[in-house]
Amino acid sequence: MRIKDVRRGILFCAIALFSGGASAQAVLDEVIVTATKRAESIQDVPVSVSAVDALTMDKIGITDMEDLSLVVPNFEINSSAVIPNLYIRGLGGGLTHSIEQSVGRFIDDVYISRSAINLHPFMDVASVEVLRGPQGTLFGKNTAAGALIIRTNEATQDFDAGVNVSYGTYETTGGVAEINGFINGGLSDNVSARVAFLYKDKEGFYHNLGDGPDGADREDIGIQGKLSFDISDSTTAGLKVQYMDYTEDGSDVAELNGLGGPPLFVWQSFVANSGAPNPDQYTSGLDWVVHYTCSDVVSTPGAGSVDIGSYCPGRDMDTTNVTFDVDHEMDAGSIKFIAAMQEYSYQHRFHGFEGGGANLFRAFRNEDYDGFSSELRFTSEEGDTFDYIVGLYYEDSEIDRNQFSDINLVGLGPPVLFRGHDPWGQKTETFAVFGQLRWHLSDRVTGIFGGRWSTETKDFRFEDYSTAYGSDADPRNYAINPRSESRDEDEFTPSVTFQFDVNDDVNVFASYSRGHKTGGFSDRVDSQFGDITYDAEIIDGIELGMKGSFLDGAMNLSVVLFNMDIEGLQLATQVPGTIEFKVGNAADSTSSGLELESDWALSENWTFGLNYAYTDATYDEYIGAGSCGAQFVNVNGDCDLSGQTLQYAPENKASAYLDYFSSGAINGWDFGARFDLMHTDDQYTDVGLFDFALSEAHQTYGASFQVVSPSENVTVSLIARNLTNEKINAWTAPSGPNTIAAMSPPRLITLKLGLRF
Repeated sequence: MRIKDVRRGILFCAIALFSGGASAQAVLDEVIVTATKRAESIQDVPVSVSAVDALTMDKIGITDMEDLSLVVPNFEINSSAVIPNLYIRGLGGGLTHSIEQSVGRFIDDVYISRSAINLHPFMDVASVEVLRGPQGTLFGKNTAAGALIIRTNEATQDFDAGVNVSYGTYETTGGVAEINGFINGGLSDNVSARVAFLYKDKEGFYHNLGDGPDGADREDIGIQGKLSFDISDSTTAGLKVQYMDYTEDGSDVAELNGLGGPPLFVWQSFVANSGAPNPDQYTSGLDWVVHYTCSDVVSTPGAGSVDIGSYCPGRDMDTTNVTFDVDHEMDAGSIKFIAAMQEYSYQHRFHGFEGGGANLFRAFRNEDYDGFSSELRFTSEEGDTFDYIVGLYYEDSEIDRNQFSDINLVGLGPPVLFRGHDPWGQKTETFAVFGQLRWHLSDRVTGIFGGRWSTETKDFRFEDYSTAYGSDADPRNYAINPRSESRDEDEFTPSVTFQFDVNDDVNVFASYSRGHKTGGFSDRVDSQFGDITYDAEIIDGIELGMKGSFLDGAMNLSVVLFNMDIEGLQLATQVPGTIEFKVGNAADSTSSGLELESDWALSENWTFGLNYAYTDATYDEYIGAGSCGAQFVNVNGDCDLSGQTLQYAPENKASAYLDYFSSGAINGWDFGARFDLMHTDDQYTDVGLFDFALSEAHQTYGASFQVVSPSENVTVSLIARNLTNEKINAWTAPSGPNTIAAMSPPRLITLKLGLRF
């Protein structure tokens, strides 16, 4: 039935498309991207890339990366629970904190090295580009599946200021209030400045039946300042300082009855004192309802109980970024130097049970990160025969992570209370040399040859011990004595592309590229002498593509066929019967498919767009996963996922939009409207491919309406998301006897007012 719905929706759009073809001819605006480290038209770059500008994000209410995944093919993100992860073509980082990202994220040319920072919202963003496929040559390590490029607005001499105020309400409970703005202008003839700010207050859309906030209440604060210095006619410098902070109270995960439901002793032993709701109120289905308490509780009923205080799941994070860059123009080309300092402090309070079960297992994860990176790049002038890019890259970072958990073993005899610790840390140093040559072999044929050599050193330390409950004092009871590990890694990632211009409007290309995700050490150490090292993940990607402009500039069409061979896929899988995970190189895999994007200006008023991705991402051979669905257990009792799909890899994903704009339509006010349809096939949200981790195929619908004053100083928007209130399983993970899951938001209706001065 759902497939029929999406077909009807696409058919409706197609009818509108062809009926609009008879209207007045219009031309699409040119989209400029920096996917090749040069500013070029998206139709000219031989890369599978999607771009979303600030106007589109404003119109349809894109405020973070999770929103972005609704309109970009073959791009998924889950931001819930343990670790936020980006996925492209079925490849991502997984649940562990030690595996690096598969999709590199870059903000203003600076690599954002830790996935935790992905939880911040967008602030003063000018454009976003999603590059699919290995990007090892120009963008470096940990871009094995692709890269996300975010650019913020630059400071200019022209005075400009604006503020946006919005309020949205969820269908279930809660809502979102936000105010953001900026002021921009010249401080002198040679100095420009821009200051942007953001404040966002979100009341959680999960209704909590326990004694605690609805999940998850969150407050975001951000401020960003930019200075631009015209040092001379040929030299400019820039300084950016950004600070972002959020505080989140309450859980965004609920428990599913995936593996048999809450054990009986849990309800019998601690419900009366845990503050949990009555067991009869417990709901284990996929809904926007959670059950947890944040009030003071005791460890177990009766004599000998201990007051273990209050506990409320949540997250807190503050991030600082300082970026300095210099651009110098010469006759032969331009030199760019970028240096950036990043640091953050992240606290995560996490529980693997609801219904009061957080008082059995209360996890605290504190993480501090400091990093420095710099890049020196020379980009030659574009030549008739050839041009090139060469550069150096350096990165130095350190992470300290203190994980500890309060264990309260009630119901198993006398109360057993202790605190388990497993602190670890890692220092990483990376150096790379890269270059790319673009050679025009003829008027129509161009060859692009690139390569990057990188070397990296990681020093890792880990220990595991327990202390008396409520005390960190020695003596410590060591399960694993302090141990240190180190590894050195070198890798060369080449790329070759041939592009053929069929005519001035159409080009075809074929490319090979290699991506590299660095190896490392598992943060799940289970013995003093066990091997905790995992190797690099290598991806060899091939693409065949066509990009063209048709109907005298009214239609753009991009079609890309891809195949990616993944060697040593890094995964974290659950150890059967526990809530522990093991990390390692699980299997070789293959991801192949097709990506299509098209925009068509039907007339001066109407524009139609369609994005589609078909993906076949499977394990070539994978025997021995930690835990999996019963149907995948072989006769030897081992998990055999050979030939099965990767997580977050729906076979079909499509989105379509119909956009209307009329200048001066309502008493001189411009009027715009947009209707969106998004379809996603079945996809698994956990590597074990359990039935409960299947997110069923679904469609979501969105609509927005906007009016703009004749002076363009006032904009009023009404934005609706998930109009049919679709229940979507966004993230799932096994957790002891049950599983926990997070859902995509319910219907959200937002009213927004924008003012420009």
